Amino acid sequence: MTMSKYAPAYLATLTVSVIAAVLVVFIVNATVDPLWYFGGNKIGTVNYAFNERLSKTNLFLARKERYDCVIFGDSRVTLLPEDRIEGYRCFNFAFSAGKAAEAVAYARYLRASGFQPKLVIMGVPGAAFRERIGGTDIPEFIQEEETPKSPYLAYLSVDALSMSLQTLFGESPLDRVYDRQFICHVAPGAPAYDPAKPIRDLFAGRFVAKDRVSFYDEMRAIFPDAVLAGYVPPISAWAINAYAEKGWLDEYVEVLHLASTKFDRFLDYGVPSAMTIDRSNTYDGTHYSEAANTIIAGNLLNGGSDGALDLKKMDEAQVLRTYARRLAFYEARLGDASGR
Repeated sequence: MTMSKYAPAYLATLTVSVIAAVLVVFIVNATVDPLWYFGGNKIGTVNYAFNERLSKTNLFLARKERYDCVIFGDSRVTLLPEDRIEGYRCFNFAFSAGKAAEAVAYARYLRASGFQPKLVIMGVPGAAFRERIGGTDIPEFIQEEETPKSPYLAYLSVDALSMSLQTLFGESPLDRVYDRQFICHVAPGAPAYDPAKPIRDLFAGRFVAKDRVSFYDEMRAIFPDAVLAGYVPPISAWAINAYAEKGWLDEYVEVLHLASTKFDRFLDYGVPSAMTIDRSNTYDGTHYSEAANTIIAGNLLNGGSDGALDLKKMDEAQVLRTYARRLAFYEARLGDASGR
């Protein structure tokens, strides 16, 4: 009798407590905004990338009227500062382990949303043409051309709260972070690059998957009126030297030159150069510094820097000879693991 008397009050108190807890969870998540629904972190100065495939979609959809240019690529391309592409308003849609097949899927999604860019930039690393690469990770909402999950559902979860708390009190889940303007930076505490230690997956497979250049044809078909610009992100000169020593340099150059034929503009920043022989420019041999990427962004549409090669103006044999000459020029420094 007594229990039934107090049961309504108990249930009411419990209900109010649950609602209050849910509201607190939502308010924390909406304020820190780990999935970038509401313009990012309102408390701190950085935004962590917990799920770039979702977060960047959320950010783009909220701002798509601002842009007339889109950048696709993998984690190396995330470091290309979108605000330094002169004459365009670019959105950097690159994400970790991004592949050309995923870029095509996202391009279709953007087209379905009404986006028609004037410029499309694609990072084209040699690794994209290895005989075996990992599978794609294309969210269902991208495949179905639907809107992402509502933030009013996503931010009620404990998982999202964990991301918010990690943003406030923990370390970045990646070796990169984004600032309040969503420009990507190397995370604090990144290691110093040691050329004596081989780059991870350096010899993961030969560069023989020439058929993958067809993805760039698909990109062209999706955005036929856009200028299609490609570039090879910088890679350590020691890695290129290792490919040469293994006898893989010919096929590496061949497939990159083949890819270049699919673009209106195509620059190779991976050729040995002052940028890629300087170990202070990278923390792992493939992800290059903000300073290096600022240089790339500044001259990507203007013929490139002194060290880059314009593959649209060279045949394959000329490119291969240039690689060989550059390796010979830097031979002494390549033999010294310190790079000095």
